[in-house]
Amino acid sequence: MDDLETIGKKLNAPDEEERRLAVIGLARHPLGKTRELFFTAMGDGSWRVRKEAVNTLLSISLDDASVDGLIGLLASSENAGLRNSAVEALERLESRGVPLLLGRLRDPDQDVRKFVADILGNIGDRSAIPALVEALRDPDANVSAAAAENLGKIGDPRAVAALVEALGTGDVWFRYSVLGALTRIGEPVPFAVFAPLVSDVLLKRPVFECLGAVGDRDAVAVLMQGVQDRVRAVREAAACALVCLRGRLPAVYAREVDDLLAGLRGKPCVEELIASLDTTERPVREAIVGLLALIGDERAALPLLEGCRDERLRRLCLQGVRSMGEGGMTALLAAFSDADDEEKTFIIHLWGEMGFGGAAPYLGAAMASSRYTVRRAAVVAAGKIGLTGLLDQIGALLDDSDPDVREGAVDALVRLAPTGREKVAAVARMLAASPSPDGRRDAARLYAALSDPERLALMVKDESALVRRSAVAALAGLRLPECLGNLAMALVDEDPDVRIAAATGIGEIQGEGGVEPLVLSLNDEDPWVRCAALRSLGKIGGERVLDAIEDLLGKADGVVLITALETLAGFGGDRALLLVRRGLESDDEEVVKGAIDILSHSGSAWIGEYRERLLRHPHWDVRCTTVRAMAHLLGEEAAVHLRKALETEQDELVRGEIRDLLGRWQ
Repeated sequence: MDDLETIGKKLNAPDEEERRLAVIGLARHPLGKTRELFFTAMGDGSWRVRKEAVNTLLSISLDDASVDGLIGLLASSENAGLRNSAVEALERLESRGVPLLLGRLRDPDQDVRKFVADILGNIGDRSAIPALVEALRDPDANVSAAAAENLGKIGDPRAVAALVEALGTGDVWFRYSVLGALTRIGEPVPFAVFAPLVSDVLLKRPVFECLGAVGDRDAVAVLMQGVQDRVRAVREAAACALVCLRGRLPAVYAREVDDLLAGLRGKPCVEELIASLDTTERPVREAIVGLLALIGDERAALPLLEGCRDERLRRLCLQGVRSMGEGGMTALLAAFSDADDEEKTFIIHLWGEMGFGGAAPYLGAAMASSRYTVRRAAVVAAGKIGLTGLLDQIGALLDDSDPDVREGAVDALVRLAPTGREKVAAVARMLAASPSPDGRRDAARLYAALSDPERLALMVKDESALVRRSAVAALAGLRLPECLGNLAMALVDEDPDVRIAAATGIGEIQGEGGVEPLVLSLNDEDPWVRCAALRSLGKIGGERVLDAIEDLLGKADGVVLITALETLAGFGGDRALLLVRRGLESDDEEVVKGAIDILSHSGSAWIGEYRERLLRHPHWDVRCTTVRAMAHLLGEEAAVHLRKALETEQDELVRGEIRDLLGRWQ
């Protein structure tokens, strides 16, 4: 180990690495003898040496003299590296250095006072608030402004009263800092506090920002004026603030803001707001888009359309164009021909959402576009608008090369089925005869939209399981009692997915005629079919269903047994809950935990009979679940049983759980 004299020489060596290693060596000597050497290293010309000095010093338990020495380094105006190292060390000390820092807020050196204020703010210790409040009256403008700024960083509402009082004093820069602090704290402040400052041109922007964060309903009027200001920076600050304030107001007052914004339609300020969309500041752009959406001026239709290219703004932009109603849609018509494919896609989407019938000629042409995104958007919009006149073009897209376009065409035909039955039925018949299972599956969807159970019944016998499953699901969706027979027949299909769809569908219809077929399905070889049958039986209900589930409990396990217990839970009643208790006797820990959860919702009557069995269960998670349930249902009465269980419990996780529960009652 080098002695201090040797280390001191190495700290002045020309080699950076030698100096860094010398700093590490200081940690092996008493701090009282190395303090000044540490401080010297903190001012080294190499950032690596300075960093090592700070890290090594902070690895040692510092005394008050060392902390005070670090604070003294803040006066080292001739060595910025040394001062910055001192700032870093003091901030990393956190609350440990706060008491000594507070005393230095009265240091004769104004630079030290400012650095101390900044360090206290970055530490964020609330005990610094009284001293920083006092520093708001510091004779040095930089110190008082720093005090305000760092009260904002700490963010404690207790500073608000002093900051509000300080708004009436000082120069513009100081008030700017106070407004920023109030904004960061976010505690509501009456508008009357800010009213005298609104006319100050230099303070308009920070006042608006502050009103957005802490203002009340009375601030709306001045922000509405700000939105119409000729100065772009002021206008944008007011826009951001108004959007923020609107989001904080109760719904009834937010609607008042919306009405005021709608009143700006047709006014010159809309053009100025549109011009601000070219800003590079995302929060400003989002706020402007939000306001234009609420204003609903048709002049903003195309700029908002352009904004749709930004995924984060797309929802707001689309909302804005929708709010323009028929006028906005007409504006998009005029722009459609010159729009690129991406813009055309957005325009078409909007036409579809708005149900804009005037778009029909454009949609017909768009379905022949070379871009699949345009074709899909067009066919979907035609369905949403209800354009039966385009059924031929929609049908043609069933053979499109893109699967998304084909899917969109089927969706459109489904929507148009009620009003274009004849043509949609013709398409369905064509698809039903298709050699492709996908085509026949789509036919099932169309027959469902046409409410044609007879055609669907034929498709239940299709050679493709995909088609049969779709047909079964479509029949179930009709919810017609006469469909039960076909669904019951599908319960013996060779494909388990078809049987699952059939069992689920019978539950949707809920006819008593479905009970016996479902009871038979409880013997299906596929556990998921049995689960689907159980859920559907639970929807139908009745004593016959309870009988069937009781019979199943003796031979079911795993997921089927858990589903049976969940079905019984839906029944309620004494008999069902008695049957659930059987789950507590299972060897499957997941079944036991499920039964405990179900029974815990109906009281504690079951605990006495099963307590000892469950507390001795071989699986630790069951024992944990049991002790939690006992504590929840029995309260302090469970303590005697938990203490007894603790005496024999071997698993540390369970023991810890029991100790935590017992700790509640100590």
